[in-house]
Amino acid sequence: MKNMQNSEQQWDKKALTYPRYNPSEDTFEARTIRTLEKEGVDFTGKRVLDIGCGSGKFTLVTAKKAASVLGTDISSQMLRILHEDAEKEGADNLRSLKCTFDEFPDTGERFDIAFASVTPAVRTEEHFRKVTDIADRVVYIGWAGRKESEMLYALHRECGSTPKEFNDVPVLKEWLEGEGIAYKVIPVEETWIRTYPRGRAEALCMEIFHGEPSQTCINAVSKLLDSIADEDGRITDRMHVRMEIIIW
Repeated sequence: MKNMQNSEQQWDKKALTYPRYNPSEDTFEARTIRTLEKEGVDFTGKRVLDIGCGSGKFTLVTAKKAASVLGTDISSQMLRILHEDAEKEGADNLRSLKCTFDEFPDTGERFDIAFASVTPAVRTEEHFRKVTDIADRVVYIGWAGRKESEMLYALHRECGSTPKEFNDVPVLKEWLEGEGIAYKVIPVEETWIRTYPRGRAEALCMEIFHGEPSQTCINAVSKLLDSIADEDGRITDRMHVRMEIIIW
């Protein structure tokens, strides 16, 4: 229970500066949905479950096409943002549930499509089995060995720390193969360019230090951000990512 509360508090804090839904047709989310449609995953008129929906970046894209969307997340602040943006977009076919996927109730409700994008909510064999049981089709977007922020990697080098590994798709594929479930893989490799206010960049940097950072690390963060900030104090970072979209 304590770990769950800590996780909820962490995501509530992240929500304050977390990226929100963007109605542009050129976002990663909009492009991904178009890719899925080309692969035969049609959200039109469907009942969709978005697990670990966060601030709703994917949730609201699918809501424009689906008959209904249920978004679940552990963070009340993320869900608050989701509903704020849903109201702006006139998405009245959307509802939410604050819970972990372990807590997701077995009400007998089924979904045409279950969707989970780079979320810690779906990571275990029990989660894989549960999502398979409640949806006719599942779309999972996971890390495939690369999530490299130039800003954070520079900080790791300065502090002599080891970057976290992001590679969760092998576990899912092993489970699917063990269960004899056919699946399709769509590789994704991109570079995302993001500009942050100084405070958000500092928060992202501090997240790599587990626990209370030393004064040396705090100084390293300040020195790094000073060196890459523009004249308005904003920080531009390049994130190189490799993911896989897995459909079954």
